[in-house]
Amino acid sequence: MKRLCAYLLAIALVFTTVTPFSALAAESVESDDANQYVNLDGEWNFKLYRTYSRMFQYLPYNMVEITWEDNETALLPSVSDFSTWETVSMPYDDITTGGLLPLERETTEETESSAAASDTASAEKAEALTESDYTADSWAAMQAALETAKAVAANDSATQTEVDEAAAALTSAIDALEEKVTVPAATEITSAVNKANGIKLTWDTVDGATSFQVYRKIGSGSWKKVKTTSSTSWTDTAATKNGTKYQYKVYAVNAVGKSKASATETIYRLTAKKFTRAKNVSSKKISLKWTRNTKATGYIIEYSTSSDFSGAKTVTVKGNKNVTTTLKNLTKGKKYYIRMRPYKTDRSVTSYAGWSKVKTVTVKK
Repeated sequence: MKRLCAYLLAIALVFTTVTPFSALAAESVESDDANQYVNLDGEWNFKLYRTYSRMFQYLPYNMVEITWEDNETALLPSVSDFSTWETVSMPYDDITTGGLLPLERETTEETESSAAASDTASAEKAEALTESDYTADSWAAMQAALETAKAVAANDSATQTEVDEAAAALTSAIDALEEKVTVPAATEITSAVNKANGIKLTWDTVDGATSFQVYRKIGSGSWKKVKTTSSTSWTDTAATKNGTKYQYKVYAVNAVGKSKASATETIYRLTAKKFTRAKNVSSKKISLKWTRNTKATGYIIEYSTSSDFSGAKTVTVKGNKNVTTTLKNLTKGKKYYIRMRPYKTDRSVTSYAGWSKVKTVTVKK
C-alpha cells in the first residue's frame, strides 16, 4: 500500500506547477515562518521531497538533523538549511525512486528496549565475574558501578539519559578490571640435545611468566643458577666436557615470584665423531670406520638412498672400542647417504652426540 501511495504521489507531482521547497507527510504538514513540522507516517516515519523543472531530486537525508518532538511529530531544520546542499537529479518518470525519502528512526519504545537490554547484559556480565581474579581496587570500582546501574534501572523516574550513563559507566568499569598477577605455573623441559657448541635446552612457555631461570648441576656437584632469559630455549656453551653428566631444571618467573621447578632433565655430554673410511670395497657392501669416543656406550649408524634420510636403516655398534662396521645387501648403482653418532646409556638415561658429517658412497660393485 505504501509503495502505491508513493507511486500516486510521484505521478501527481509531475503535473503540478513548479513550487518552492516543501515538506510533506502522509498525514499533514504544519509550518511556521522557520520550521517544518512533519507528522510521522508509521513504518516509513515520513517522506520529504522537492521538485525543480519537472525533475525529482532527493536531499542527502542521512545529513538531516531532526528534532523529535514526541512519538508523533518530527521537527525539521529550516528551509534555508537545505539551500546549499548538493542534490542528485533523477528523471521525473522514475517512479521507483523519484525523490521519496524514507527516513528510519527507532521509536521511543525500541530505544528504551535496546538500552534496557544493553544494561541488563552488562549487569549479567558483571555478576558472572569472580572477585578473586581481579585486584581489590578495580573490583570495588566495578561493584560500585554495578550497584548504581541497578539502582537507576529500578527507578521508574530515571530518565533515559541517566539509564544510558549508568550502563556506560558499568561497561567502562568492567573493561577497566585488572586481573591479579599470580605466581606462574611450572614449565617442563621438552628437549636437551647435544650440539657442536654445547647442550641446547628447550622448554614450554607459561602464561604470566616474564622470564625463566635455568639451574644446572654437574656430576655430583650442587645446583647453580646459570641463566635468566625471556626465551624458551638456551644453549649451555659451558657444557663441553665429553662424558660428563649434566642435569638441568627451569623455573618460570614474574613480578610475584618463582614457580616450582620443572622436572629434572639429565643428559651426558658427548662429542660428535667423524668417518675415516666409507668405501664400496666388495659386492654390494660398504666398509665404514670412524674415530673413537672413549666415553660412549656404542655408536648408531644410519644410511639411506635419500639425502633427507627418509626410510633410513639403522645399525647399532656396541662398545666404544668397536669403530668399524660393514653395510651389506646394498643395491648396485645406488648412491647411499651415511651418518654416525655415539650414544651413552646410564640406567634409564640414553644420551646421543650430534650426527657426524654425511658421507655419500655409490655402490659400483
